[in-house]
Amino acid sequence: MDSERRIDLTARNRNKDVESCCILAAEYLNKIINQLTNIDYNFDEIVTVIDDLGTGKIEMSYTLAAVLSQANSHTIHHYAIINYILDGLEISMADSDFGYNPTTPKRAKLN
Repeated sequence: MDSERRIDLTARNRNKDVESCCILAAEYLNKIINQLTNIDYNFDEIVTVIDDLGTGKIEMSYTLAAVLSQANSHTIHHYAIINYILDGLEISMADSDFGYNPTTPKRAKLN
């Protein structure tokens, strides 16, 4: 988010090192966590979000809470894809919730 309270979702940079090295990915994640935990947020604040929904960049007003919620849902979507790939490779995750939105119904366990 810039000083004008604008969040440009199209201004992402790929970091190939983080994408290919688990140690660097963990360090990068910890850096982001530290940055997020050291900011005083007003979740009701209106911010301008810039995104490309297929017809070019547009600007939309969101609350900060709404854009963070959207980011969380999008992240879970990526985790679901990773979980699907791991399942296809017959690699099991110790965390049965990985890749599942908390609102996703789970298969009932049979006794």
